[in-house]
Amino acid sequence: MAYSIKRDYRDVLVDHIEEGMILETEVVNRYGNILLTAGTELKEIEKIQNLLEQHQIKRVRVKLEEESIEIMNSIIADDRLIDEMEKEEVESFRSNFMDVQKNLQNDFQSIVKGESIKEDGMKKNIMKSLSVFNGRLNIFQLIEKIKDYDDITYAHSQNVTLISYALGKWLNLTEDKLQNLTLSALLTDVGKIQVPVELLNKKEQLTYDEKLECQKHVVYSHELIKKYDFINEEVKKAVLFHHERMDGSGYPMGLTGDKIPLFARLIAIADVYNALTSERPYRPKMTPFNAIKIMEQEYLDKLDAEILYIFLHRIGNCFIGQNVKLSNGNEGRIVFVPKQNIHRPIIKLSNSDLVIDLGASENKDIEILDFT
Repeated sequence: MAYSIKRDYRDVLVDHIEEGMILETEVVNRYGNILLTAGTELKEIEKIQNLLEQHQIKRVRVKLEEESIEIMNSIIADDRLIDEMEKEEVESFRSNFMDVQKNLQNDFQSIVKGESIKEDGMKKNIMKSLSVFNGRLNIFQLIEKIKDYDDITYAHSQNVTLISYALGKWLNLTEDKLQNLTLSALLTDVGKIQVPVELLNKKEQLTYDEKLECQKHVVYSHELIKKYDFINEEVKKAVLFHHERMDGSGYPMGLTGDKIPLFARLIAIADVYNALTSERPYRPKMTPFNAIKIMEQEYLDKLDAEILYIFLHRIGNCFIGQNVKLSNGNEGRIVFVPKQNIHRPIIKLSNSDLVIDLGASENKDIEILDFT
């Protein structure tokens, strides 16, 4: 359903918000926690600005009525500045990502060769990777913007690490737990180096024996990291069991339910999401909302359903404000993500007052093709 709205919705820099403005969408921090709810009338501006600045939030989406030419010109200037800020942040993330990926590749090669690796060096690499959480764009937006740099092993490991960290923050894990979760996620695929590359890159369906060989990467990973004393048992078990599934259909041991360690359950969710949203030799990448749909429909009995729901809802909120291209040729921006229909957000069309609810029956054939 497409319908007209009476108010214009605009993104405004936090420094330019004014008394009486009304939030059009909820404001969330980089971990997905809600700071201000949609419909809030802005009062005590200085207090609100301080709150948002503490969370590195540079803009909010507000409803504006009877806008003057001066306000409109200010908003246009805001949008241009925001675009430049986004470009700079994406390029910084891209550079950081490639540096970390190079270091990760060196660490993996050292582990495979049985060489010593320094705990401090690995922790430094992890902290460099996590520094992206201090930016304005959330990690899911940043990952989507550099998907063309994806690599089946190193970039995947790095993405899964960042996503696992975000999920751990959403679950309010302690800092010690977060560090161990992050290290676990980073090491999950070190064993893939021992899997024949032609299997990892094969476009055709794998044979039964080929699948078994690929699945051995979890055992290879576990064997490779066992010798390092600074890697504790909680991390080692997460590496070994991150492909287990709640219904017992996973590997290597077919564990079920709570028998699967918590870190392994968290990493499994991050791993599936990143795999679905990344290009693979045998299929193109999915949009995050298509991935959400698949995970809702096909993984509820395979992944921890309670944690999965939290993850999917928070991800949906992360993309509020994202520009998208629709299958009917229209372009627009995500303005709302329904809790009960996360993969079918509401889109405000570009250069128009029309809004399309992708969850409405008459719009069931309209899909989000890509992010712009």
